Amino acid sequence: MSGDDEHSRFVSTMTGCAQRELFLTFIITMLGLFIRNLTLPWIFLGTRYDTSKVTYWLKFFADVIFLCLPSLLAMTLLSEHLYILTIIMSIVAGVLLLFVLFEASEHNLSGSLRKAWTRIVEEQHRPTKFVTYFRSLTMVLVTVAILAVDFPIFPRRFAKTEKFGHSTMDVGVAAFIFQSALGSRMAKSPSSGRTLSNHSRPWYFTSTFLLFVLGTGRALVLEIIGYPQHVTEYGVHWNFFFTLAAVRVFYSILPRCYPFVLSVIFGICHQTMLKSTGLQEWILDETANRRENLVTANAEGLTSLSGYLTIFYASLAIGELMAKTSIRVKSWIRRCFQLFIISLLLFLIQLATEKLVDPPCRRVVNITYIFSQLTLMTFATAVCLSIQMFNVVVWCASFPQFSKGDDPFSPVSPCLSDSINRNSLAFFLISNVLTGLINLSVSAHTLPAQYSFPILLGYLTTCAGIVHFWEYRKVNFVRLHAE
Repeated sequence: MSGDDEHSRFVSTMTGCAQRELFLTFIITMLGLFIRNLTLPWIFLGTRYDTSKVTYWLKFFADVIFLCLPSLLAMTLLSEHLYILTIIMSIVAGVLLLFVLFEASEHNLSGSLRKAWTRIVEEQHRPTKFVTYFRSLTMVLVTVAILAVDFPIFPRRFAKTEKFGHSTMDVGVAAFIFQSALGSRMAKSPSSGRTLSNHSRPWYFTSTFLLFVLGTGRALVLEIIGYPQHVTEYGVHWNFFFTLAAVRVFYSILPRCYPFVLSVIFGICHQTMLKSTGLQEWILDETANRRENLVTANAEGLTSLSGYLTIFYASLAIGELMAKTSIRVKSWIRRCFQLFIISLLLFLIQLATEKLVDPPCRRVVNITYIFSQLTLMTFATAVCLSIQMFNVVVWCASFPQFSKGDDPFSPVSPCLSDSINRNSLAFFLISNVLTGLINLSVSAHTLPAQYSFPILLGYLTTCAGIVHFWEYRKVNFVRLHAE
């Protein structure tokens, strides 16, 4: 077996994992964020982040523990004990929440909560903070997975599926597509507080062109250095950056109104193309596609585009719903419950398509895969919004230590999630470069856990530390000039 074949077999799986494991992994990551937001105001007593260099970096290491370590443990050392880890973190969060409520009960708790229920969420209260949480936590999970998959400590059932099934590694592209659409729609909503410029940038400065450049650069570099590639992921030359760029191009030339209707149309056309033409069977049959030309060599990447467009427009529809949320706290809390209900409905539809059509297939992005990803992403959005609304409510209700500052998130600032969100592309590129360097330096697939886990923790801390340092320099620069 060649080195490329050996690597491809090692970083893939034929069976995948149970879907509940995906939900548990996301829940564990988000519980880490919730526990962080519960504990930091008491640890630092509401101290602002820009008053001390020591405080800033102490909060960074706290963020690594709360935001990064749970994801890493869930996908490595504790991957066989996800239920236990979830229960332990839920109990910790519950105890801390009871402590917060007990402390607040001395200050007319019921009256404060009733007052907070009708408060207006204004622009300076950062009403779209949940998008930042969702994007940054997803980025952490993806960053862990892209290197951890090369180590034996990463369960093979979490690796990319070759044909059908659920897998942690199958979530990445769909998550980026979902958050791109959601963030794009929320940025244009009145509640975002963002002022959109009327000046269009030159085409060579757009994010779409940059993604094409990165995709081309990645393909060339991997070909030159002979880095082993998982061909059945996207094809021979296609990669993640090309998919994101192509979806943006189609979005720029296709209609933007009625995203829900368009997502239904795209989904029906895509699934019909897969089944009626035999395209799905041809792609999944390893002996049928000989990859003789540029199109067949990249069959997976090209075929999946209409499926990802379906996810993109469905995500836009969810973004439309979120953008219509009223400005009061109670409206945002109701929206949390509505998102959980939508997630449940999507899950029921997914179960139906799984029985009537096919199990989820990442390589062709069939209709079951589309619904499975929309279910997970909508659920994750609802949880992130719930965490955001906790901070908003306790700030509006003047809870001790949680009500300091000009907005609901001042007592827990700075958050590593902000640094990752503002520098998401840099964070992802740094993680890709470090992944390549580590794989070229060590034989990752032979390292035992006692060596691989410290490497993964150091890699994740380095990626986070670089983008957080950039934010520190920006904050310091602004503060010094303000003085």
